[in-house]
Amino acid sequence: MLCKTFIKTEFKHMPRIQNEFADALATLSFVIQHPDHNYIDPIRIHIYEQPAYCFHVEGEPDGKPWYNDIQRYLKSGEYTEDATSLQKCTIRRLANQFFLSGEILYRKTPNLGLLRCIEAGEASRLIEEIYVGTCVPHMNDFNLAKKILRSGYFLLTIESDCIRYVQKCHRFRLMQI
Repeated sequence: MLCKTFIKTEFKHMPRIQNEFADALATLSFVIQHPDHNYIDPIRIHIYEQPAYCFHVEGEPDGKPWYNDIQRYLKSGEYTEDATSLQKCTIRRLANQFFLSGEILYRKTPNLGLLRCIEAGEASRLIEEIYVGTCVPHMNDFNLAKKILRSGYFLLTIESDCIRYVQKCHRFRLMQI
């Protein structure tokens, strides 16, 4: 059996939706025919010890909006001076999901729509305005986030910001009792 030739073997059940990488490798192996059928070029895969979360941004430490690096890359093709090769690769990958129109950055959606990227301060005002304006049906945190996205705005941390805002609402806490 092939498993005996490896130093360590680990089997994990993966739901089909999370198995896209394996499907892509299987398709790639079917499409590419190597002249020497007994030899396959190695495919290098980087495995990191901890997962990386791109959609978890605590704040804007340098005073610039969260999307500043993406906007700069789309505008001039340049990176910040201290960017590592991994950061440059991440910016290039993320930039494919965005569109720059003048000075305004938009995030592309799967249905070819555009969501305007907003800063954290603008998002706080928007969350409060939408929540207070529609507090009669008293929506929960995820519905608030969806409503902001349907309104045409995008922020990486919109869901966590909405959760924090709704939890602070005294009416919400009273309704939970």
